[in-house]
Amino acid sequence: MFVGVLAGLRFGQMGYYLSLLWCCVSTFVFTVRIERYRAILSEAAAEGRLVREAKNQLRMYLTMAIAAAQPVFMYWLTFHLVR
Repeated sequence: MFVGVLAGLRFGQMGYYLSLLWCCVSTFVFTVRIERYRAILSEAAAEGRLVREAKNQLRMYLTMAIAAAQPVFMYWLTFHLVR
């Protein structure tokens, strides 16, 4: 959010929206990659035991929903600072 606000103050609305887009995409990709890495580690640790796929899948969907909601919150918290 700080990057978006600083870019908005320096470069105007176009800079704000471009930096916000970049930050949101990178946050989403980072969150999904961390969740996949954690799922791979939990599968390796549970090898030979019963793995609860439904619980892991629910966790993945919840994480993706939170990662997708973050851009909305970033915009909502910072849009009034740039206009």
